[in-house]
Amino acid sequence: MSEASRFLFKNFDLLVSGFFLCITVVVVIVNVGLRYLFQGGLFWAEEVATTAFIWSVFVGSAAAYRYKMHIGIDMISKIGPKLWRNFIAVIIDLLMFTINGYIVYLSVLYIQANELKRTPVLDVPALYVNLALTVGFSLMAIYALAFLYGDLRKLFGRQVEGE
Repeated sequence: MSEASRFLFKNFDLLVSGFFLCITVVVVIVNVGLRYLFQGGLFWAEEVATTAFIWSVFVGSAAAYRYKMHIGIDMISKIGPKLWRNFIAVIIDLLMFTINGYIVYLSVLYIQANELKRTPVLDVPALYVNLALTVGFSLMAIYALAFLYGDLRKLFGRQVEGE
């Protein structure tokens, strides 16, 4: 695997989230400018900006989870003695995997239920908007599984301190 493809794979969530955030910002700024200068904007700007924002939020939340930036989870796993913290971390990882996996399941059901639905302005399948839920929560479930593996190793003492 080349260095560039390794970088893309490792930072997939950040790149996707950043890309959609840039789309949101550019579309909104261009539309505001057009409204100000020409008293009329792009008819599709709100729908594109909203869709891009949805993608940036759900994939970005997965990236935040990967870097352990959700403060509530981090706070709970930092209390008590080391053995207790390791045990709590395993419980949290199991809960996060279960909850995120269930949300992935629900998002697939939601997509199937709205299979024929289309967006109002651009008339594209709503699948492209709703898929953000599935991608974001799937990534969080995968990260929770990776955290669970690491925390189980810590709990059972199979991890060297510097690892």
